[in-house]
Amino acid sequence: LYFSAHRGVFTSQAAIKKGNRKAELALREAEMWGTLAAQKDSYTYPLEKMDAAWKKLLLNQFHDILPGSSIARVYEKARADHRWIISEAESVKKEALETLAQGEGVTLFNSLSFPRTALVELPESFKTGAAADNGDVYAVEIKDGIARAVVTIPACGTLSLRPIETLENSTQLLAQLEEARPEYMESVAVKAYESAEGIIIENELVRAVLNGNAEVISFVDKQTGRESAAGPMNHLLMYKDVPRLFDAWDIDSNYILQGVDLNEPVSIQITEAQGLRAVVHMEKKISESVFSQDIVLEADSRRLEFRTHVDWRELHRLLKVEFPVAVEASEGINEIQFGYMKRPTHRSRLYDSDRFEVCAQRYSALCDESHGAALLNDCKYGISMNGNALQLTLLRAGASPEMRADNGEHDFTYALVAWEGSFLDSPVVSEAYELNVPVQMSAGTSEGIQAFQVDAPNVYIDTVKPAEDGSGDIIVRMYEAKKADTACALKIGFPAGSIWSCDMLENKEEELELKDGSVSLHFGTFEVKTLRIRS
Repeated sequence: LYFSAHRGVFTSQAAIKKGNRKAELALREAEMWGTLAAQKDSYTYPLEKMDAAWKKLLLNQFHDILPGSSIARVYEKARADHRWIISEAESVKKEALETLAQGEGVTLFNSLSFPRTALVELPESFKTGAAADNGDVYAVEIKDGIARAVVTIPACGTLSLRPIETLENSTQLLAQLEEARPEYMESVAVKAYESAEGIIIENELVRAVLNGNAEVISFVDKQTGRESAAGPMNHLLMYKDVPRLFDAWDIDSNYILQGVDLNEPVSIQITEAQGLRAVVHMEKKISESVFSQDIVLEADSRRLEFRTHVDWRELHRLLKVEFPVAVEASEGINEIQFGYMKRPTHRSRLYDSDRFEVCAQRYSALCDESHGAALLNDCKYGISMNGNALQLTLLRAGASPEMRADNGEHDFTYALVAWEGSFLDSPVVSEAYELNVPVQMSAGTSEGIQAFQVDAPNVYIDTVKPAEDGSGDIIVRMYEAKKADTACALKIGFPAGSIWSCDMLENKEEELELKDGSVSLHFGTFEVKTLRIRS
């Protein structure tokens, strides 16, 4: 249901939008690991503590708090509340991780319902290499005193690592690693270098070309050669933004006619040229503000990230970033909770032109049946889609009801990803999860957890939590993300005695057949299922 007014509330009070996203994810992480830790006698899940944190978060989603349309004093309290919620969640998570991993080494935790390959930072003791309990060994890169490795962590699971030097067969393993290191590092290497085209940043999967304004003028899939750029991407746009009636609430349609030139010079340099990641740094002044960015590409990743810092000093200004992509689509895809909405990319009819600014969660995408491109984010919600351009709204600068709202320091990340095939075959949802949900790490080693596995790539586990009735049952909430009717199996990696389908209030509806630790499920398009598991 599109409300053709108050389009500015997707963006106003950016710090509150970010606090809300980060608090939601912090609580999600604490719930999952706290639930799994509670399977051990040594840990008791703090149900009341987490309940209080969730209720505080929900209070701060109230109108007019989360929309950004309240007075300054409200946001002083809301920012403090978000800090408290995240702190409470972090303390629960920390205690849970320490319960699940003990002793020597470190353990990496992946709360996502699919295996993920990630670049992680390790303690200095891993400088010669890392060995996993499953027998895999990982080469480690040392740069600026930081040890990094590319590792693969199982779905809803853990990967425990020990420094190779501490193992009995360390001499043999180190020799094997050193022999394989040159070929391995070359195969995963990310490079940034200057050429006649501009600055090139590439890995084994994608190649991007940056011009002197740090805009992406080419983004190529190296396996197919397909070009995704239809014009300069990462192109900043600023507009005068003076709504006729409601400053914090509205973006009026005539903003597009009131562009502000951004012709200030750009400083751009390569800060990490080669290794397991490459980084290009840019800085520029935009009007009264300072905009800086690390453009990052990591090994074995299709995701080009724009890690951004803005010292925002504007009044009545709207800042967007534009990505014109080589895709023809009459509709764009915007993520909503547990699915997506399609909305027009054209202005042909009044109903279409009214929707010049829309809401999205972690991604927006343009695609046809053979390829597509998506813009991901870690804390933004407003976007416009015009023709083949995705224009993410970064910041506003209202004067009412809070004067100079949003002035100050802002840190956020957005990212570009492209793919071959239909949206059903795309990595967009998984990439958006990975951008938002970092790998967790704790000292010690675990018993090799893989709590859940789903055998359909379009079905995701969003929540693992204890039942609200204090029974000790485990609640798992899953959903189909890509509008595809799907049959799948959920494999449970711990002893489970029985499993029921439930309503959203966790009331049992039907007992399901559990066979060899696995249950067969059928999802309608965008269906959300809630399961209740008793050990």
